[in-house]
Amino acid sequence: MTEGQNLTADRDLAARLALWLGFGPVVMGMVNNIPTIPGLDALVERITGSANVSIRKFSYYYIHPLAFMWMMSIVALHHAFVRGKTGVALTLGLGMDAALVVMAAAVATTYLVEIDSVCLVDQFTGERAELIAKSLKEEQEFAKLYGLPVPDSVEDPQCLNTTGTWLFAIVGLAIAVFLAYNVKV
Repeated sequence: MTEGQNLTADRDLAARLALWLGFGPVVMGMVNNIPTIPGLDALVERITGSANVSIRKFSYYYIHPLAFMWMMSIVALHHAFVRGKTGVALTLGLGMDAALVVMAAAVATTYLVEIDSVCLVDQFTGERAELIAKSLKEEQEFAKLYGLPVPDSVEDPQCLNTTGTWLFAIVGLAIAVFLAYNVKV
């Protein structure tokens, strides 16, 4: 095979892989929107052995960053800067492709760290459970004091550990990388 044929074969393989990976978000979206079918939840519970497995109506705060990461990986694979380059251009192209995937992961992780429904760092440190328990106790005391119905849950409290001022750097760098990649696409 000549170098041109190798390049074409690599491009075809990457395009086929991107196409097949593209079916993932489609299937995920279809499963997420399955209507309620009698017995479906019981079947999944029986198969998996867990009542906590959900096959539809996924929590958006987990599914959105996953779908975003997946889609950005497909874009990096399908529109790779590295394809057909040699020498310094190959190194720079590989850097841009890696930067896109890394920034997508950084944005998705930052989302999970910052959103009050998840507070990823607080969950790892155990502070999340303490915050919820404290908020619930305060709400129950308030309800008892004023003769209101006693709540059994509370809204999500704000996260203690976030990215802080690093959020601006993460977003700024992500915008720069995404716009630079946009030129290629």
